[in-house]
Amino acid sequence: MNKKAYVKEIIGDKAVLSVKRECMCAGQNNCNKVCFTLQSDVIEVAVDNEIGAKAGDFVEVEGKTSAILIYCAIAFILPIFIGLVLYFITENYIISGTGFIFFIIFLYCFLNKKIKNSSDFKIIKIIIGDNLK
Repeated sequence: MNKKAYVKEIIGDKAVLSVKRECMCAGQNNCNKVCFTLQSDVIEVAVDNEIGAKAGDFVEVEGKTSAILIYCAIAFILPIFIGLVLYFITENYIISGTGFIFFIIFLYCFLNKKIKNSSDFKIIKIIIGDNLK
């Protein structure tokens, strides 16, 4: 998966990138809905700055598809599994639903922290920047 990102700042040998989230249906069938999400429209990721990008540059970022699919599976399948297990153990919808909601909140906090500190992304090339003048 390749995305365009903005280099917000350089910290040591890391570049802090701002990457815009996109809706799956963006631009299709004249979709003007805002997808339901608890997260902002922009995610910040710290990656190794191997090609020497500078603050203010636009870069192309490559993400490991396998890692992204694993995050998606954890975020969608695991809460349902936990909810079902709690239901079969307690046979109570309220406990099952509460466990499901708390697990989603836990994953939201955990995955956001994990993604921000991950090295699943790599800068491929500089698209636009001050160094092209």
